[in-house]
Amino acid sequence: MHNYLSRMVIIVTALLSQQAHALNDPTRPTNPADYFGGGIRSNSTWSLQSILSAADRRIAIINGTRVREGDLIGSAKVISISEAKVVLNTGGQRFTLRLLPTSIKVNP
Repeated sequence: MHNYLSRMVIIVTALLSQQAHALNDPTRPTNPADYFGGGIRSNSTWSLQSILSAADRRIAIINGTRVREGDLIGSAKVISISEAKVVLNTGGQRFTLRLLPTSIKVNP
């Protein structure tokens, strides 16, 4: 009887541990890359996904990471954030990441 109970405890413990790993946390924040999309790539290293702009702050989402002016993203420093672009400086070179194409066709 004792041997039977020991086996049952082991089986139940194994089943419960597998179920615990399979559960997703519904309160976990989403991945910004999945939510905002891939953006437009100006450089194969960085992908601008979103720009959040308010009177007192500007935040960009690059490669799923939230950055502000002056922050580093990898080896690049964020020089400026405007409504549709972010300027990065790395190794003395400046790169502009654009959120939208420079020309958008508007139908009359």
